[in-house]
Amino acid sequence: MVRAVIVDDEVEAREVLRTMLHRRTPEVNILAEGSSVTEAMALTAEHKPDLLFLDVQMPGGSGFDLLKQLGTWDFDVIFITGNSQHAIQAIRFSALDYLMKPVLGDELRAAIDRHIAKRSPNAEVQTQLLHNLAQPDQRTMKLTLTHGDRTYAIAPAEVAWCQADDNYTALHLADDRRFVSARTLKDYDEMLSPHGFLRVHKSSLVNRKHVEGVEEGHVRLRNGTRVEISRRRLEEVTHALRAS
Repeated sequence: MVRAVIVDDEVEAREVLRTMLHRRTPEVNILAEGSSVTEAMALTAEHKPDLLFLDVQMPGGSGFDLLKQLGTWDFDVIFITGNSQHAIQAIRFSALDYLMKPVLGDELRAAIDRHIAKRSPNAEVQTQLLHNLAQPDQRTMKLTLTHGDRTYAIAPAEVAWCQADDNYTALHLADDRRFVSARTLKDYDEMLSPHGFLRVHKSSLVNRKHVEGVEEGHVRLRNGTRVEISRRRLEEVTHALRAS
């Protein structure tokens, strides 16, 4: 069983999430519910959950305020949020999970499956989340990537291109390092487009900063890698790269 606590200041939102958890994720046991940072602090200390569903925006203090006070925490967190783009980017860049309100059943099921597949909470990931939250500009956030037992904070500028691998994404760095992420290429397209990344194929993104030229239907990167451009995107990609 997954031992969980829900913290959200909206009574209706807690009821909806509780009902959906009962229907879609019977392995989740809801230990307690709260509506504020103060209650969250007390409930997590008392119940020691495996998982905390944490509302981002609450009166009297955000969910992030709770985590900043804790510094590190020994439970997994799934954030619940409305439409705070900065918060969403910080969560995404830090390789953590979030659900948009209103919560959808399929997305909830997928988030629980990812929680179950995870190892124990990672202090380096938590530190990186707090770092990203502190950034005034999304462009200074760093990606949290893992390889084996190690966790790395990678600036988007270090990533030369990204390649879809089923529901995973391989991120290829300019120095030839390669990381595999459990996020889809669509996720990375949304995350990295403000950083100058361009979709050149249904299965690949390139970082314009690492592009040397276009030749024979491919983007040529500075490290010698050639990335295929799909036929329907060729004119668009060529124009975009010339303009950049």
